[in-house]
Amino acid sequence: MTGRAASDRSAPPRLPRLAPDELTPEQARLYSEIVEGPRQQHASFFPVADDDGILSGPYRAMLLSPDIGAALERVGVAVRYRSSLPAWARELAILTVACHCRCTVEWRAHEELARASGVPDVTIETLASGSPTLTDRPAEVTYVFVVELLAHDVADGTFAAAAGLWSAAGVFELVATVGYYQIIAGINNAFDIAG
Repeated sequence: MTGRAASDRSAPPRLPRLAPDELTPEQARLYSEIVEGPRQQHASFFPVADDDGILSGPYRAMLLSPDIGAALERVGVAVRYRSSLPAWARELAILTVACHCRCTVEWRAHEELARASGVPDVTIETLASGSPTLTDRPAEVTYVFVVELLAHDVADGTFAAAAGLWSAAGVFELVATVGYYQIIAGINNAFDIAG
């Protein structure tokens, strides 16, 4: 989906490996928020940190600017763990963003989460085609809403259908989910994060 061209692979990594004992006090506070927060419950799908305590991908990038990183971390936790959206709808939205942004690492981080959340294999397997097999009306509404949002043009009928499913508050949460994962995809792509 994305990544530096093969000829660029000899370039130095774009993101430093920041070990826990090298962090500033502000970075250390953010590090603790990330590793001690609710993300650990899904660490089997995508580890928060490696065996040396080095944060994974976008979490490590957040340490570069702790104030913005902390705000972004709070949004991510709210989107993932405090939203009223069903997990399958959130994960379908995330995979749709990963396809749109051509972000392989975001796809890999959420593919199994999507399966575990109830997104059917046939949907996951066909999502990148742009014409996925969606097995019910709620999935169709969610997918179309996300695609239209990514194209900056949510039709009145699409908005009404989404609000009918999720309420206005749920639509807001879906928009926030899409926006958050676009930022994460941008971080992954810009810093050439592979995992």
